[in-house]
Amino acid sequence: MTNDSHELTRRHFLAALGAGAATLGLAGCGGGGGDAQEAAGDDGGAGVSGKLIRVAAFTNNHAAGPLYWPQFAPEGLDVEVTTLTSGTDMNRALEADDLDFAVFGIVNGFIESEQGLGSKIVAMAARQGAGLIVPRASDIADVAGLAGRRIALKGPAFQLLVLYTLLDEAGLDPASDVEIVPVEYNDQPAALERGDVDAFMGSEPNASRSVASGAGRRLVNIYTTPVGELNSTIWASPRMVADEPDLVRAAVAMQRDAANHLTPSGSNDPEVWRDLVVDQFGLEEDVYRELITNCGAVWELSEFWVDQAKAAGAKMAELGLLQAEPDYDDLIRTEFMPA
Repeated sequence: MTNDSHELTRRHFLAALGAGAATLGLAGCGGGGGDAQEAAGDDGGAGVSGKLIRVAAFTNNHAAGPLYWPQFAPEGLDVEVTTLTSGTDMNRALEADDLDFAVFGIVNGFIESEQGLGSKIVAMAARQGAGLIVPRASDIADVAGLAGRRIALKGPAFQLLVLYTLLDEAGLDPASDVEIVPVEYNDQPAALERGDVDAFMGSEPNASRSVASGAGRRLVNIYTTPVGELNSTIWASPRMVADEPDLVRAAVAMQRDAANHLTPSGSNDPEVWRDLVVDQFGLEEDVYRELITNCGAVWELSEFWVDQAKAAGAKMAELGLLQAEPDYDDLIRTEFMPA
């Protein structure tokens, strides 16, 4: 890709960051208590009694750990959970001190950090959760077979980084060898079925919905690039990081316990996920069965995940989405991990 096309990509996706605005909606509110309190342990409970934290998650999204934070809150800590439809709106609310924590992707976060927003990553939230989907009856056999095809993509998100890397690895120039078509996530399955596009690089549950319906199939394992399985992270407001370390540690501990509830020992609990995505979100049973093979809750900012975040930052700088790679030591704050 040429420098001009890098800059066009940057302008396009920076513009997308500013598009639209979501309204804050209360999804859940609760205080600590019950048998789950013991799971938080001392590392999540010191110095937080009598305080309130406000956390946001995406509406009906697999990165759902914060929905369970009230269940695992330490004694005396109230947790107010809000759902939004935009990571940018979450980040701006963190900056304005209208939220304390939020779960969203690193692409938005890295770009907005470069623009001056001060939120920091303090924990992981979700893995995987995307798919490169082609029509089930298509003769496309691999990524190289996408040459000359129209691919639906919504950005900015880690899906863009993964798709561009896969195309590069297949010897295809994203600027000239394929046509990238901007399509909203929820509209991608229908666009594929109509034949408006030949493939889409989408998010869950849309990828699973396309596969479960019989219209689409996953073309390749998309998690083989240096970006790996990276999906969503927990971001803390500037005030939380600077002034409330005990609350940040409590938030990390609640995400740990929520992740262990949803995905114990790295394997999704089928009954917990069914309750979440079928009973609460209202997804169909066949979509649920496909979805839980392609998502998971996580929490620890281990070297494994930090390396993938750094790979994402490097790819963003290469594509011109960032002027330079982030200061990872400042942006990714591992000091709040439980000892």
